[in-house]
Amino acid sequence: MGYLIGAIACVIYAAIVYVIAVKRPPSIMRMMKKKLGGKISDDGAAIAAYVFASLALAGGIALFVLYGVK
Repeated sequence: MGYLIGAIACVIYAAIVYVIAVKRPPSIMRMMKKKLGGKISDDGAAIAAYVFASLALAGGIALFVLYGVK
């Protein structure tokens, strides 16, 4: 049951971050740039968001597979 909950959480997180990367709301991009070192452009912050969302989605898929195998 834990794999399933983790997988759903990862997929939801990935979806939210993908939406943030696509829409690029100024307040969230400003916060991301501050957390990533401050000297990064909006495009760089969006690319970082895509990378983190992709990693979370891959983790969610792996957890779904582990839940199915178990």
